[in-house]
Amino acid sequence: MRKVLAALPRFEEMGPSHAGLAHERYAPQKDDESKDENSSPWRGWLSWMDGAREPEHYGVAYRRWRGALTQWHTASVEMRATGRLLAGHGNASPTGVGLTLHHTWGVPVIPGSSLKGVLAAYLRASFEPAEVAEACRRLFGVPGDERLGQKASVGQVLFHDAPWVSSRGKEGAGPRMLARDVLTVHQRGWYGKAESWPNDYESPNPVAFLSVRPGGRFLVALSVAPGADDETLRLLRWAADRLCEALRDWGVGGKTAAGYGRLEPEGSVVINPPRAVSRPSPERDAFKAWGEEQRAAKTEQRKVLEDFDAQWRPKLMPLSREARMECAQALRVLVRSPKLQERREELLRLLVDGA
Repeated sequence: MRKVLAALPRFEEMGPSHAGLAHERYAPQKDDESKDENSSPWRGWLSWMDGAREPEHYGVAYRRWRGALTQWHTASVEMRATGRLLAGHGNASPTGVGLTLHHTWGVPVIPGSSLKGVLAAYLRASFEPAEVAEACRRLFGVPGDERLGQKASVGQVLFHDAPWVSSRGKEGAGPRMLARDVLTVHQRGWYGKAESWPNDYESPNPVAFLSVRPGGRFLVALSVAPGADDETLRLLRWAADRLCEALRDWGVGGKTAAGYGRLEPEGSVVINPPRAVSRPSPERDAFKAWGEEQRAAKTEQRKVLEDFDAQWRPKLMPLSREARMECAQALRVLVRSPKLQERREELLRLLVDGA
């Protein structure tokens, strides 16, 4: 126990383990006027937050979240912040300047609603209204209008939150996520109690806050429902490409006029089809169970192949293609002899292709 307690100060020097909790609950009373870094709890807290790193097990959650995207047609691309990023600056915050952090993991995240707003504004400013009217209707939906006989419709594209891309290695600390920042107010009297008109001779008033460090990477993803036709998939790619342009040239979040929020894509947009759904199948499950029995009994692989051709292949033929492919993969794992590969693949072609 003493060793654990002795390690606590070093742990604290690395920053909070949950930046979101520390940001919302652990902040001391604000003290921007203090000049002493060591004696001011406020400045000490900012320095502590500056050291916030990616949590140790966040990579597991990130990969699980990314895997969940396979239930739709999804266009995704990783984007890197070329400068600082300030998403959610209007949220309530102890610094007076908000910052959106993941509620569970405390890592920076860009809300999907922000991405949707950026794309809508970019399309309105970059194209003629008639040119993108149909695309906007399908992307964002429209409210109904009884006078015009127009029915309401929802958008066909789902804008996911863009999470922080995990880059923590198996060993060592994760990358630092946040950085101290400063906003200097020159008309303190006007912005405070409005006791005086703005003027040019008031002393500057630096206000410290936190933003996301340059170099942070986010996974931007848009999805449409399974079963989408080719035209909808073309719309998905078109929207993803335009969103990349908007994030690169316009940025997202607050202070974009000062260069914040610019994201550069790392690679091109990739569209992945939805993962095949594995449906219940007694015949498939029985075949897998039979395979496990042969493996446990160490049955000769040539005998396994003969039994598969004589007994199981006729039973498996009526199954769906996805179920037959699962059975084929199970047989490949069971029969690995190089001498039998040609015969095995010949039987599997008959099974999968339905010949």
